[in-house]
Amino acid sequence: MGGVFLLLSKISFYGTTLILIILILVLSFKFNKKTEEKINEEVINEYIASYFDGEYQTEIPGKADGYVVDKVVCDNGATATWNNEEWGINIRNATQKIKCSIYFIKAEYDFNYTGAEQVFIVPKTGTYRLETWGSQGGSGVNKNTETNGNTYYVRNGGYGAYSLGYINLNKSEKIFLNVGGGGTTFVDIQTSYSTTIPAGYNGGGYGKYYANGGGATDISTISGTLSNLKDFKDKILIVSGGGGGSTAHVAGGGFCLGGSGGGIVGNNGVRGDNINFGKPGLGGTQTNGYEFGQGENGVSGSDTGKSGGGGGYYGGTIGTGSTSWTECAGGGSGYIGNTLLTNKAMYCYNCEESSEESTKTISTTCAEEKPTGNCAKKGNGYARITYIGNDK
Repeated sequence: MGGVFLLLSKISFYGTTLILIILILVLSFKFNKKTEEKINEEVINEYIASYFDGEYQTEIPGKADGYVVDKVVCDNGATATWNNEEWGINIRNATQKIKCSIYFIKAEYDFNYTGAEQVFIVPKTGTYRLETWGSQGGSGVNKNTETNGNTYYVRNGGYGAYSLGYINLNKSEKIFLNVGGGGTTFVDIQTSYSTTIPAGYNGGGYGKYYANGGGATDISTISGTLSNLKDFKDKILIVSGGGGGSTAHVAGGGFCLGGSGGGIVGNNGVRGDNINFGKPGLGGTQTNGYEFGQGENGVSGSDTGKSGGGGGYYGGTIGTGSTSWTECAGGGSGYIGNTLLTNKAMYCYNCEESSEESTKTISTTCAEEKPTGNCAKKGNGYARITYIGNDK
């Protein structure tokens, strides 16, 4: 026997999902419905041992189960390589009965919004894909004045942006994640223009009477929320901007939409259908905004309020110029400028684009509640770290 190829696949058998191995060689097992269970038992027990994160298992994980192969070790002089595309193993020099142990490790690590910093300890030296989604800014709600308030319009806050890049990390290294908190929907009930809507975690500005800004999501090599890393910018690996808060007025029917997060530049706010609304806030850039890592907080007067700016590498500003109505805020910018990152890009909703490697930005019209690659984010932010391997 000169070589062996084992192809692993999932199928449904008597209502139970089994992991089957088809042994293909010059002397090959025949695969048919009558021998499925027999082949599975014989091949796994005699030829293959499977380990998940070092623990022996009785099954082989499926391709979509979130694992990758760390190593394959065979006895009796045989050697093997793993074929990830075919989800199988190539065995060489199988001149006698052999057994190969396949060691799988977890590949994908997900981080939801928690309102606190999270820590990732690198399990294995290799290449990792970093993905971050900023959070959406808070929304406002209008009554429809033409129907005497019987219907309502939700004026969505700006969406969070998406950033990705690849990086080499060493085993046991720590990296720190702060996942942005989403904005709060606020209904204009005309009670007090001093009502404060709490800020979105990680840089979203608070709202005064109107919605708050969404927080940014970032990954860095040292601990601290984004605004605390102003003097340690070289430690920041990746940032996705949060969206600015929207405003909406019940009695007047006017509204102003918060700008979505960036990108090389966060989006400006967008004035709605009432000219009495003041100048919308501006998005953060790579060098300026309200503050580094912080969207501007809303302010209020005797008869006006403002929404909060989106958090980001530089946060969005609030609107200016009005004394009698309300203004929306700009979104925060993203960041992929760290030279440790490769194959990197930022995606943001209807935003300014850039082709430069350190600020590559692609505009998208996709916005999803579920964290989706190349799409802007609704709701809270998100982060994902995926082990790619040692050969990328």
